[in-house]
Amino acid sequence: MITGGIISVAVIPVVIIVAGAHTWATIAVAQGVAGFGVVLVGAGWGVTGPTEVASMDAPERGQSYIGSLVSRSWLLIGVGAVCTVITLVLLPQQPLIAVVTLIAALLPGLSGGWFFVGESSPLRFLFIETIPRQVGSVVGALLLFWTGDALWFVGFQLVGGVAATAIASSSILRRYPGWSLDLSLVRAITRMRSHLPAVSMSAVSTLYVNLPIVVVQIFLPSFTAVYALAERIMRLALYATRPYVQVSQGYVPRKDPAEQLHRARRITMLTIYLGIVGGVLYAVLAPWAGLVLSGGELSISYPIAITMGFALGAMLISQVTGFAVLTTYRLTSALAWSTVAGAIIGVFCLIPAALGFGLIGVTSALALSEIVVLVYQLIVVKQRIFRVAS
Repeated sequence: MITGGIISVAVIPVVIIVAGAHTWATIAVAQGVAGFGVVLVGAGWGVTGPTEVASMDAPERGQSYIGSLVSRSWLLIGVGAVCTVITLVLLPQQPLIAVVTLIAALLPGLSGGWFFVGESSPLRFLFIETIPRQVGSVVGALLLFWTGDALWFVGFQLVGGVAATAIASSSILRRYPGWSLDLSLVRAITRMRSHLPAVSMSAVSTLYVNLPIVVVQIFLPSFTAVYALAERIMRLALYATRPYVQVSQGYVPRKDPAEQLHRARRITMLTIYLGIVGGVLYAVLAPWAGLVLSGGELSISYPIAITMGFALGAMLISQVTGFAVLTTYRLTSALAWSTVAGAIIGVFCLIPAALGFGLIGVTSALALSEIVVLVYQLIVVKQRIFRVAS
């Protein structure tokens, strides 16, 4: 988290200042399109894969991984083709940069990180899966700074992604021999059936999170760079709290129902305070952070920062109430329905909000969708966990 966060923050000013706001917007929109596609390419292995690997005997693991890699590779071809067409339609001015960015952002769908989680190999996850991707970004940023050409930046991000996938796959398949390669498309599809629920929920959630930047590019193209910067700062804040979410997932579940309930109440209240503080800090500091990260080229207004702060605060809370509390009490259906409710609000309100109110309409629609997700989850937590227990 630390290395990824530092590198992500460091490359923002390099891209905006050296390559320009227009190229920054191109990269951000292509990554937005890929944000939805990478969920489909990953096919739910990142959600269910760690548990499956942990429960497998060693002789089964190699075959399981190579099967998942083949299935995801087929998906990369199909999803990549569709996303490429969408990207070229949205970004005809810089097609090469846009397509290379897209492919680089789709490659994490082939990641072996979930396998390392399942076999409890954090150092392999760091050095084999994470570092090569980050090295690609760093080398690309240095070449961008030297040449002024953003194609070097996204190109080396692509190289880093390919290297991470190749090294991770080599490590896994070498340590778990006895596997055989089967490239059959039919069997690849069959393997994905058990992952459909996880893919569906992730796809719905990703749709309304990544759709705003596409809507801005289509209807408010002059604001794309500003929105991309505001959204990137918000994502970095969410990324920074990932360890807290993971600790919460291990903190709440207990064999003693009374202790589990006590911990669920405690983590819910603590997370509400965290969400409020995080949202307020974003609203206050985002305009300043935007100026610093863009070298003064892009300005995030306070109305935009405030609405994005509401969205961030709701996200900070819902990621814990959803993945730590609801899942502990086996209320994953409520988690899924909260995501669907937020998606409905986000998808159907975004375009009218953009046309009627401009960028503030888009950020308000995003905030509203995230608040709907949170309110739904809090109602379920109160009525089906806290009230039932009392």
